[in-house]
Amino acid sequence: MAEIKPGTPLHLLAEPFRQAINDALAQATPSWKVIISGDDAPASDDKSAPLCFAVSASGGLTGNAAFEVRNADALLLAQRLLSETADPAAELSANHKQAVEEFLRKVTAAVATSLKGQFGEVALQVNAIDTPSWRGASVAFLAAEGASSITLKLQFDSELLASTRPPVAEEPVATAPAAPAKPVSTGDSHLDLLLGVDLSLTLRFGQRTLTLREILELTSGSIIELDRQVQEPADLLLGDKLIARGEVVIVDGNYGLRITEVSDQPVGSDRMGMAAGR
Repeated sequence: MAEIKPGTPLHLLAEPFRQAINDALAQATPSWKVIISGDDAPASDDKSAPLCFAVSASGGLTGNAAFEVRNADALLLAQRLLSETADPAAELSANHKQAVEEFLRKVTAAVATSLKGQFGEVALQVNAIDTPSWRGASVAFLAAEGASSITLKLQFDSELLASTRPPVAEEPVATAPAAPAKPVSTGDSHLDLLLGVDLSLTLRFGQRTLTLREILELTSGSIIELDRQVQEPADLLLGDKLIARGEVVIVDGNYGLRITEVSDQPVGSDRMGMAAGR
């Protein structure tokens, strides 16, 4: 799988979970290390239905996630948590399942604390389920110690990923830094007269057409689905003209834009430095 790019919604959620899983495992087995291995767990002969746990988010983030743990991995994890001798042939008991669930509750509590600084108060509730009723972006966390390893797969729905971004209606206009004033050119070109003019840039995540009735029905907490997937680049506009596209990043706590594509018809002949801040 391709590396999850920093600053994307998937990375903003996956990294706190990776760190929380690593810290929680370290208390029972200090030598285990957790990495993000991708969106698919390694192949296994375990054909039984995995253990599934829903994670419901509310507050600063809203939406759902779901852990999937294969029975063999759940058994090994529970045996480590309960200080039992590792026995792959043992039966996955109710006590083992309860130990795994309590472990995930501890992980999500740490994640909620980690997310507070960026998204405010976030509540994450864990419940055992048969299987997730939705599909979304997923990652797999691989915890390894020598030849032993376990995999925890975590899937995020589109609502939870989208809630990591501010509502489009509240997105402020991004303004390019003022360029130093230059002397007026004495040549035929008068472009130098305009180089010191401030221009307002707008960062657009997507669009949506609503009827007047739908707009009047909007309330606090309403969610507007845009015409763009979370992994697609955002647009940088000058007025109503598209001048560039790029990835939304976090720079010193502010939103920014890493430009990956510039329009074929740039404004003016000089290069213009652009920054999008919150």
